[in-house]
Amino acid sequence: MVSKLNEWIVKDYENLVRDQDAVVVVCMEPLTVQEDEEIRGRIREAGAQLRITKNRLARVALKEVGIPIPDEAFDGTCGLLVGDVESAIAAAKAVDQLWKKADEAKVHFRAAYLEGSVMGPDEARLLPTMPDKDTVRAMMLSALLGPARQLASLMSEVPASLARGLQARADQEEAA
Repeated sequence: MVSKLNEWIVKDYENLVRDQDAVVVVCMEPLTVQEDEEIRGRIREAGAQLRITKNRLARVALKEVGIPIPDEAFDGTCGLLVGDVESAIAAAKAVDQLWKKADEAKVHFRAAYLEGSVMGPDEARLLPTMPDKDTVRAMMLSALLGPARQLASLMSEVPASLARGLQARADQEEAA
């Protein structure tokens, strides 16, 4: 019976992570009920899901689906944060904001799988600092439009300074 139950749990985990753009392994220290509710609420508001997992079964499910998260990422009480990339980043930011007030964070990002790229623990810790797509688009537009704006300003300055010089000369002649 236990092995059949484990098979069902693995299938459930597989269905959870299949066709998801983002899968983040988070490890948690013991939380109070209020902290747990706060974290889950913020993650839900961001459009992602958090599922506390049995580590061994989660590793099996991830391997079955083809998500190459290293086994070392699962240590202690772990869970899978899943969703699209935008919601996963927003959820990571929301969780990080929750722990900025506390002395020590109780949720740690151990590994991530975003749009086919695997992140180890060092990269996964930076997940809350990643910009969302709108911010990246604004940064790219600013980088693209900056030189064009400078060129337009420079080109408009030549006739403007010529007009100011002619006006100054005309004012000089009127004064004389």
